[in-house]
Amino acid sequence: MDVKRAVSELLPEVAKRADEVEAGRRLTDDLVSDLRAAGCLRMLVPVEYGGLGLPMPEALRVIEELSTADGSVGWAVGQVGLSQLIIGCGQKEAVDAIYAGGPDVYAAGAVAPKGRATAVDGGWKITGQWPFVTGSPHASWLYLNCVLVSDRAVQLSDAGTPLTRIMLIPADKAQLVDTWHTMGLRGTGSNDMAVSGAFCPASHAVELVEGQPETIRAVNSIAQSSLIIASVAVGVATSALDDAISLATGGKRPSLSATRLAASATFQDRLGEAHTLLRAARALLRDEAAQAWQRSVAGQTSAQDRAGTRAAAAQVTTLAASVVDAAYGLAGGSAVYDTSPVQRRMRDVHTATQHFVAGRNSYATVGALLVGEPIDTGMF
Repeated sequence: MDVKRAVSELLPEVAKRADEVEAGRRLTDDLVSDLRAAGCLRMLVPVEYGGLGLPMPEALRVIEELSTADGSVGWAVGQVGLSQLIIGCGQKEAVDAIYAGGPDVYAAGAVAPKGRATAVDGGWKITGQWPFVTGSPHASWLYLNCVLVSDRAVQLSDAGTPLTRIMLIPADKAQLVDTWHTMGLRGTGSNDMAVSGAFCPASHAVELVEGQPETIRAVNSIAQSSLIIASVAVGVATSALDDAISLATGGKRPSLSATRLAASATFQDRLGEAHTLLRAARALLRDEAAQAWQRSVAGQTSAQDRAGTRAAAAQVTTLAASVVDAAYGLAGGSAVYDTSPVQRRMRDVHTATQHFVAGRNSYATVGALLVGEPIDTGMF
């Protein structure tokens, strides 16, 4: 299956449906069917389960391209990809069960440990409410991170940090809480999911024990997820700049000006700078994606590598947001209307920058490791 070609053919339809997706605050069912048929839901599923098993850099290009048509669609597909990476860290019995009906599983979840898990006979009883579960209306499986509790007390590691498990459960064991009323990325359906006393078999719990192969795969997957967000931001920025160029080449004249926008030296200067920033962001994204994937395949990643990946993704996202801001400014008064695509792209990219992986924390981690200072990097 040539997913890149299929996505290229699907882009006009994705762009046409952007307003409908945003208004509905979720992907439409028929659009999910189209994405499934294009192979978007199986990109990172292992080949042995019928998936495409794409290298991460190739999957990121698909996500970037989808995001040029609609940031919400690119974000949603990217988060399905992250879900597939997390599922791949589970025990074989769980992975077999999840892909028993085929590889096109719409999975969703949350890495933040917002739930509690108590040991019971044969597994775990879990309770909690997890925010930002992208694709929650369409999900058939969930991964939900929980802290472990015994006698109402959180269990701690030898280092004093809470012990956690990522639980893999069918989505019908959770209740969707309609919380996704946001500035941007409105079409992602990133609602809360609540669970009250659901049972998760021991075989469906991903235990993150430092140094174990499953844990190494999990932390690598989570680190690379930051590149998924950066890819969305680059795709959104690409289209925002195209929007500004289309306005200028279409003959737009600023109010009270006899000069066409395209002929304005100020416009040309700002456009040229934004174009160069976008090239820099894309180059950094692709370079880091290639290096991170090579390290992951070789099994030779370190805390420095993972922090570097997150820092690169944060920088790419920041650069992309600045490009969108420039495009929004260049578009002038027409950009303030809800009908303006560049306005939606501005809201989308600034929602993306609020994600924790796009923050500055990773810079300090990189800096501390570079000078050999002790720092609690955590398993993530």
